Amino acid sequence: MPRTTATARSNLMPALVYAALSTAIVSSLGMLLVPSIAVGFQVPVSTAQWMLTINLLVGAIATPVMGRLSDGPHKKRLLVFSLVIILIGSVLAAMAPNFTIFLIGRALQGLTYGIVPVTIALARRYLEPIKVQSSISSLSVTVSTGIGIGYPLTGIIAGLVDFRFAFWFAALFVVSAICVVIKVVPQGPDEMAEKAPFDFAGTGLLGLGLGALLLGVSEGPNWGWGSLATIGTIVAAAILLVTWAKTALRMAHPLINLRVLRNGDVLLANLTAIGLGAALYIGLSISSLIAQTPASTGYGIALPVFWAGFVMFPLSVGSFTANRIVRRLATRISLTALLPIGAGVVAASGTMLWFAHTQL
Repeated sequence: MPRTTATARSNLMPALVYAALSTAIVSSLGMLLVPSIAVGFQVPVSTAQWMLTINLLVGAIATPVMGRLSDGPHKKRLLVFSLVIILIGSVLAAMAPNFTIFLIGRALQGLTYGIVPVTIALARRYLEPIKVQSSISSLSVTVSTGIGIGYPLTGIIAGLVDFRFAFWFAALFVVSAICVVIKVVPQGPDEMAEKAPFDFAGTGLLGLGLGALLLGVSEGPNWGWGSLATIGTIVAAAILLVTWAKTALRMAHPLINLRVLRNGDVLLANLTAIGLGAALYIGLSISSLIAQTPASTGYGIALPVFWAGFVMFPLSVGSFTANRIVRRLATRISLTALLPIGAGVVAASGTMLWFAHTQL
């Protein structure tokens, strides 16, 4: 291998981790800032929570689309373009004169959820085969590690100055990530990439289905779980997703190849990832909510935003440490044994938080 190529490959992994970390920092501008956003734009807290809903709505659609596009020949172009859109969203949110413009910025920031699949595709394509598995593991854990770092930073900035400075900080971070990606990531197009027609029909059905499902679940508490709006939205989501699944199974090149789920190991891996991912984000949302809720509610700790962000820092430390431990244990213990052990630890921590959530 030429010296220049070896050097480029050695720099690629840190660059991809940095890109993924920058999007994790942007993702941390969520639940923690809801009270500050409500005060800043003079809207009810229930309305301010749309900054989370619209961000997740876009993320739910962008993630599978960006994952599919990352299999194509223009991986670097996709990553840079996505980071630029996130940058525009961050600047809009920071400068927004009203809540509507702010929500548009938050919508554009929803592309952050699709960045990690793109970085994984780049790692799989350009890194040495022996390093691919560990690299994918590191990129996967970057999200939780970055959120654990981003929450304290967000809390410090919002507590000392103003929530707008938190979005300016995110914009600067994304600018630096764009510069790193342009300089380090290999130029395209990738001649070895799969060349297949894009599934526009599947993208539309999946996007509408996921969007409707997330909208129904997010707004259920406000609309009422038994209301016509909630039930209608969830039923519509189910119809759209079933139609999408049937369409995907008939296509040669669907957005998501559902046929691979017939393999029991693949199905188990995906269901586990969905379950543990849901547990992670539920924990994030509840922890940040409890941290800032007044003690008079009977469950809040009443921390100011400056300190509330530090509640997430142990998540960052734990995720980073667990990633290193699992790598070493994987050479001695089978993954089929490690998986239930890890899930058991998560279940135990959730149970502990259930009974002891009023004690910091």
